Amino acid sequence: MIKYFDLHCDTLTEMFRTGQDIYKNNLHVSLEQARVFSEYCQVFAVWSDEKLSGEEAYERFFEVLAFAKKSFAANGLQFPSDKFILSVEGGRLLCGDLTRIDRLYKEGVRILTPVWGGVCELGGAHDTQTGLSGFGREVIERCFDLNIVVDLSHASDSTAEDILKAAQRRGKPVIASHSCSRAVCAHTRNLTDDMAVHICKSGGIVAVNFVSPHLGGMRAEDVVSHITHFVNICGTDSVCIGGDFDGTADLPKNLSRLAEIPVLYSLLRENGYSETDAKKIFYTNARNFFQAWLKQN
Repeated sequence: MIKYFDLHCDTLTEMFRTGQDIYKNNLHVSLEQARVFSEYCQVFAVWSDEKLSGEEAYERFFEVLAFAKKSFAANGLQFPSDKFILSVEGGRLLCGDLTRIDRLYKEGVRILTPVWGGVCELGGAHDTQTGLSGFGREVIERCFDLNIVVDLSHASDSTAEDILKAAQRRGKPVIASHSCSRAVCAHTRNLTDDMAVHICKSGGIVAVNFVSPHLGGMRAEDVVSHITHFVNICGTDSVCIGGDFDGTADLPKNLSRLAEIPVLYSLLRENGYSETDAKKIFYTNARNFFQAWLKQN
């Protein structure tokens, strides 16, 4: 059995929306499916739904978190924890109030994806050419102060550049929790080589997602192509997986749920990855990063 550490899923929101349990459900991710792994770690994101106002998204975060805590507790587990890490996807819920970052930190949030789509109070997402706003810069600095990991997934090129410059100045790592390579597939959601290299130079990690439009194909082999490109430019110690389960319906047919993840491990081995390197990508790189980072909290 393999170990698996995934840097992004939207399962908590779907659990809340459908009233389902973390152990057994009909979603992409469940702890029942995770029994195929000898060890399983997951970053669970709470999305600031674009259909909601910023204030409503802030209120929804606490509703989703309360639901998740109850579900995990019913299964004898603590959430969040060092194995089940809490993330916020989309800074709209801050509504221009910097003190909310501290509140989210106290609730256990350890990763922030500042933007998702369009332009919000923090800055521009991948479908814009807008960089960080003044408030966005304050948020990033406060995240660095608190050791909340800043996630460049969904960022515009300008926003990514602004965050990377701030990270370099502060000597802080940043990550891309669920992003593919723009060199392999020319989608604005994907990272340029320059972004990926600078993320890894910061001490961060890049994680490939399974979203077919970002992959440029519908096969698990397309995921391997993106992993291999990042490995070629960043090395084997900085590349991970963040599938984006329960955040999309556009998944490769043989990677449509958590229990099918071993298919990808087998493909890496078939494509010449050593057992050591495959284990790094699947688990060790992410585990090492978060063990070091969370130790500071």
